[in-house]
Amino acid sequence: MRIVVLAGGLSPEREVSLVTGKAVRVALRDLGHEVVEIDPDFDLPHQLWEQARQGCDFVWNALHGAGGEDGTVQSMLDWLGLPYQGSGVLASALAMDKWVAKQIFAAEGIPTPEWIAIASTTEPPTWDACTAQLGAPVIIKPPATGSTVGIAIARTQAEYDKALAETRQFGDRAFIEKFIPGVEITCTILGDLVMPSIEIVPLSSDFYDYESKYAPGGSRHAIPPNVNKDVLANAEEIAKRAYDALHCDGLARVDIRIDEAGTPWVLEANTLPGMTPTSLSPDAAAALGWKFSTLVERVLDYSLVKYRDRQSNPVSA
Repeated sequence: MRIVVLAGGLSPEREVSLVTGKAVRVALRDLGHEVVEIDPDFDLPHQLWEQARQGCDFVWNALHGAGGEDGTVQSMLDWLGLPYQGSGVLASALAMDKWVAKQIFAAEGIPTPEWIAIASTTEPPTWDACTAQLGAPVIIKPPATGSTVGIAIARTQAEYDKALAETRQFGDRAFIEKFIPGVEITCTILGDLVMPSIEIVPLSSDFYDYESKYAPGGSRHAIPPNVNKDVLANAEEIAKRAYDALHCDGLARVDIRIDEAGTPWVLEANTLPGMTPTSLSPDAAAALGWKFSTLVERVLDYSLVKYRDRQSNPVSA
C-alpha cells in the first residue's frame, strides 16, 4: 500500500513524534509498503488533500500532542475519507483533555484520583487549602498535553507556586490531582486485546516524567508487574472500562496507579502511544512474542478492518 506517515508537527512533543515516526516508517517499509513522509506545518490540510488525490491508501498518524492527538487531524482524515490508525475524533478529543476524561471516569464509576479543577477565571487554592483537601504531595497538570509535558509534583508551597506558574504556559486551564503512593502500571489495549501490563519504575526521577520516559536508562519496565495477580486482573479490567468509556479504538494505553490497598486508580488514557525505542506499548507487544514490525502490522490490519466496517455500515459506526 501507499502509506503516509505524519510525524513531527508543531506541538511541544515534536521530537518524540519524529522518533516514533521513524520507527514506524522503517517497519512499514520492511513490511513492503511504499511510505511517504510528511512533517506537518500549517499547510497540512492541503498536503493531505494532495495525498488523497494521488491515491493514498492509509495514513499513519505519529503526531503526539496538540493537533495530532486531540481529534484535529482525525477530523481532516475523516473528511477526506482516508483510513488511519487509532481512535476517532471523539475519543481523541476526550482522552486528550484529561480534565474531561476524569469527569467521564467519575461518572462511569471508574476510580480516578481526586482533583481540583482550575478554570481560566478561577483562582487556584492556596497551598494550605489544597493539601487540606488532597494531602501532600500533589500533582499539577495542564489538561491537554502528553508525554508528561508541563506536569510537576509539588511537596512544598514553593514547588506548588512554581508548578502552577509553569503549567499556565500550556493553557488557561489546569488541575491539581491527589498523589497516589504505590505502583504505577500501564495497560496497552488493541480492540478487545489487553496486552501484558507493565510496571513502570522511574530511575532518573521520583516520578515518571519526560526524562524517565525517553532518556535511555530513564526507567525500568517490569513484566509482569510486581503486584498480586487478582489485583492486576482487576486493574486490567478497569483499564478496559476506561478505554471503552472514552470510546477509544485501535491501539491505546491506559495509565494506572495501584495503591497500597490494591485499589487501581486510572490516571489517563493515551490514544496515540509512543512507538520509540523506550516506549511502553512495543514492550507490551514483545511480551506476546511480537516483533516491532508485527505490532505495526497488527495495528494496520485492525485499522483497515474497522475502516471497511464503517464504510459498509456507516449508521452503526
